[in-house]
Amino acid sequence: MSKVEEFEELRSLLFSIAYRILGSVGEAEDAVQETWLRFDGSATRPTSTKAYLSAAVTRISIDVLRSARVRREEYAGPWFPEPLLSDPYQDPARSVELADSVSMAALLLPGCWARSSRC
Repeated sequence: MSKVEEFEELRSLLFSIAYRILGSVGEAEDAVQETWLRFDGSATRPTSTKAYLSAAVTRISIDVLRSARVRREEYAGPWFPEPLLSDPYQDPARSVELADSVSMAALLLPGCWARSSRC
């Protein structure tokens, strides 16, 4: 298997690691791209490509966070991660399950408030 094929197979894992650390889609994509450049430029093949790439993207993402602190780019409000535009739960069965659980919760709430006790 070539380096490109190995990397493409692990790209979604690397993106998810970077996104969880950075909270920004753009910065996560940049971290994954930097990981590819390091992997492609290395002369030796790692024993475990998955472990090597996971460690590399983690270190790169942490370095990005540290550099942001040095530049003093701070947000005064509450921090929320940037929402992903694609929904990993697009499965119709998952959507029905979520809708059903929300409906059940909505039915239980009025009874909880009326009793003034914990539900």
